[in-house]
Amino acid sequence: MDTQKVLQKWGPGCHFLGHGRDGDIDSLERILADTVEHNPEKPPFLALFTELPSNPLLRSPNLSHLRALADKYDFPIVVDMTIGNFVNVNVFPYADIVVSSLTKVFSGASNVMGGRYVVATPICQTTQLMSLCAVWC
Repeated sequence: MDTQKVLQKWGPGCHFLGHGRDGDIDSLERILADTVEHNPEKPPFLALFTELPSNPLLRSPNLSHLRALADKYDFPIVVDMTIGNFVNVNVFPYADIVVSSLTKVFSGASNVMGGRYVVATPICQTTQLMSLCAVWC
């Protein structure tokens, strides 16, 4: 079972906009606006997860547009940089948390697992993560 299905069935819900195109981000903006309109007291999203670039299509979403939406609707952005790598792309101005898989770096034989996350400084500005910031930052 994958994370998306678990969140949809037993969690708070999940929207999958899998191509990262501008039309997907427009759909995201409509979802956010509708969610806030129907329940203005509740945050519309717990977080937005994206890959940069995506695997396997190697598409890159418009991170500045996503950052503007995150700031407007107060949710953190988590960027998976497994393919892009910190050396090639700087996502820190846009991301609150940056994650990546280290499994292939550690061993190409799939006999170990590893991963990492980096908490970016702007995370402390999101209301939902203020309590975590006291521990992480």
